Amino acid sequence: MMATTLVHGITLAYVDEGSGDPVVLLHGWGGQAVSMTPLIVGLRDRYRVLAFDLPGFGGSSPPPVPWGTPEYAAFVQEAVASLGIPRATYIGHSFGGRIAIWLAAHAPETVQALVLVDAAGIKPPATFRRRMRRLFYKTAQTVLRLPILGAKGPALRERLAMRFGSADYRAVSGVMRSSFVKTVNLDLSECMRAIAAPTLLIWGEKDQATPITDGRTMERLIRGSRLIAVAGAGHFSYLDSPSFVNAVVSAFLHGTREGAKG
Repeated sequence: MMATTLVHGITLAYVDEGSGDPVVLLHGWGGQAVSMTPLIVGLRDRYRVLAFDLPGFGGSSPPPVPWGTPEYAAFVQEAVASLGIPRATYIGHSFGGRIAIWLAAHAPETVQALVLVDAAGIKPPATFRRRMRRLFYKTAQTVLRLPILGAKGPALRERLAMRFGSADYRAVSGVMRSSFVKTVNLDLSECMRAIAAPTLLIWGEKDQATPITDGRTMERLIRGSRLIAVAGAGHFSYLDSPSFVNAVVSAFLHGTREGAKG
């Protein structure tokens, strides 16, 4: 059942189920807390599970200005603390993985352990086709801002965005579209090198949004991390193979809890 709270003037919708050590679930871009249902159900018998509708998604109000990963991470940290939780395990999918990576690097005292599921944060290689596409898009944007176009300029820029933007970019507008641009343009490789928390990487071997090569790069950058490939799964590996992913996550969390006791 969803609850709501107010954090710095932003309405935050969230799920809070179970009891025990806290686990915070962070969904991907365009998702919401309900997107994480298989993980909520799989963990709530042994842990206190929090799952947020991140600002701008689901039942949560959008940020007042465009946010990037640092702003989303600061908000999540404040929201978790406001619920009486000083330290938690974070499980982040895709965009939610970006937030978890930033928190683990910049607020390590708040992160008990980290599970990154098909996470974003590795900047893709600048292939020739991608560079040309970006150059054309930026040039066209500049041209469409010329005063001579008058009132037609904004409409033409929107058509350009719909033609050349990604599906996630096209699905949002206004402050959320600007937030998306700020988010995807940030490479988190240096943050990964700073992570000290126990880290598990779970990846769909057929993920085309954040390919498994990203997972292998993260495994190399994050000290002591381990990558688990999910056979036949895509970008939503925890939905494609829920039983397997839940079993792997549960074993990892049990191991980190026992390690903390020792």
